[in-house]
Amino acid sequence: MLMTLTPERLQSVIHDKIRAILKERSGEDRPFSGSDKLSATLGLSSLDLAFLVADLEAEFGVDPFAKLVSITSIRSVDDLERAYRTAFFPETSTTLQDDGLASATDRAKVRRARRERK
Repeated sequence: MLMTLTPERLQSVIHDKIRAILKERSGEDRPFSGSDKLSATLGLSSLDLAFLVADLEAEFGVDPFAKLVSITSIRSVDDLERAYRTAFFPETSTTLQDDGLASATDRAKVRRARRERK
């Protein structure tokens, strides 16, 4: 029986895949939240992330990073969920913001403005 994909089911599958990787690495169940950073907080390596994305693509049959979302904008569990929601539920998705890029752009504008005043 095929299950209809809902945002809740999507989140559940993503969390299950992350949980499996964390359990494989540490040998125990480790709690995490959507705001946890995949690399910095959860300790996933780039290879872990590649396997995670490959598993999710096999599960869902969709790779949101092919055209819809930049993989470099994915930092947290919530970012990963948002990328897949964008692929499956575009009408309810919010655009991913690369806060690091946005703040770097703002700092560059301030520096340029200072140089122009001198």
